[in-house]
Amino acid sequence: MSQQKSGLVPGTLMGLMAMLVGAGLHGTVIGITEYNLGVVAVLVGVLVGLGMTAVQPSSAVLPVLAALYGAAGAALGTTIGVTVLTVKAAPGTGYLAAARTVVTRFDQVIQKDPVIALFWVISAVAAFAFVHKRVKAVRAAREAAASQPPAVPAEEPVDLFTPRNR
Repeated sequence: MSQQKSGLVPGTLMGLMAMLVGAGLHGTVIGITEYNLGVVAVLVGVLVGLGMTAVQPSSAVLPVLAALYGAAGAALGTTIGVTVLTVKAAPGTGYLAAARTVVTRFDQVIQKDPVIALFWVISAVAAFAFVHKRVKAVRAAREAAASQPPAVPAEEPVDLFTPRNR
């Protein structure tokens, strides 16, 4: 019997890529609109969940990683967006200096608008839910396939009209 793959490594890599793409999109939306739209933060979690479910995951670790990636992607997107807004507010400031300022004063950003953290949690829950549902479905399908008896090969048809040599 061949060993079933858990999808841990490809799921982790797909989730990481989806997190980075989602964070970039979230930061871009904040930079363009100058508003932190919570829906976009939740979409980061959905993107992470969809990315991780694309690899037939069956590892119980993946839903937890998806939740972490969902929250981290939403937080990174907020950081990127606030950094862009900081550069827009002070045109002489470089992106690296603005990013350092945002990261060191991140608690003030959260205190100013605590709903941001709520959307990070919702993003994590969305990512967890997508991946957890898919892991359960893949495991159930594998258990159902393993519990079925192996198919019996069909016997060759008997030809009654051909003479047999004795």
